[in-house]
Amino acid sequence: MIRSATLLLAISSLAAAVNVQGTAKRSQLDSNCSPAFMAQTKSCLDSYFSGYGLNPAAMPPFNDYVNIIVDLTTHFGANGVDIFCSLEVTVENCLGSLFNSPCMTTASFQDMYGMNLMDAMEYATDFPMRAYMCDNKQFMKDNNECFDDILLNHMDDRRKCTNDVEEAIKNVTDGDYCKPWGPFVTCTDDVYVKYCGEKVKGYICNVLETGINFDSMNTCKSSLPKC
Repeated sequence: MIRSATLLLAISSLAAAVNVQGTAKRSQLDSNCSPAFMAQTKSCLDSYFSGYGLNPAAMPPFNDYVNIIVDLTTHFGANGVDIFCSLEVTVENCLGSLFNSPCMTTASFQDMYGMNLMDAMEYATDFPMRAYMCDNKQFMKDNNECFDDILLNHMDDRRKCTNDVEEAIKNVTDGDYCKPWGPFVTCTDDVYVKYCGEKVKGYICNVLETGINFDSMNTCKSSLPKC
C-alpha cells in the first residue's frame, strides 16, 4: 500500500487567489458546501474513521492515520487490502454524490475537524486516491510486497520528491502553483518504477494525479504528465 500515496501531501484547491503554501485558510465553503451537506459528510466520515478505532473528535496527524492502514497490509497482507477497501466502499456509498463535492475539499476538512492545512490537504486528497486504488485492488494486492518494501527501506528516495515539491511551492513567484506538481509526479513515479518495475508506472502516476486533480478541481490537469 502506498503510505503517502496515499502519501502525499497533496494540494490545496489552487483557486486563483489561493496560496498553496497555505498560511491562510482557504475556504469557499459557505457558498459551496451547505451546513446540512457538511453535517451529512461529517457523519459518514466519522463512521469511517471510527472503523479504524479513531476518535473523530480528536483526529491524529495524517501520517498516524496512514500508519494504521499500512499496518493492515503488513499484518494481514491481501486480506488487509480487502479490509480497508471495504471501509472505503462503505464511506463512498454513505456519501454518494457528496464524495466528489466541495464538502470533501481541504477547506472542508479544516472546518469539520479543525485540522492544520497540511493534514487537511492530505486527508482530503487521500479519499479519491484510495478510491482509485480500491478500484484497482487486485493490482495493489499483486504489488503490495514491493510497495511496502519502499515504505520500509527506501523512504529517502520518496522523501526527496516531497521535499522538492514543498520547496518549489515556497519559491513560486509567478502565481502558478500547479507547475511544481508535474515534476513531483514524475519523481515519485520514478521511485516506484525503480524498485517495482515498469508495470507500476501508470498505476502510481494515476494514483497521484487523481488526488491532485480532485483537490485542485482539475485546474492543474494540464501541468501534469500523461500517465
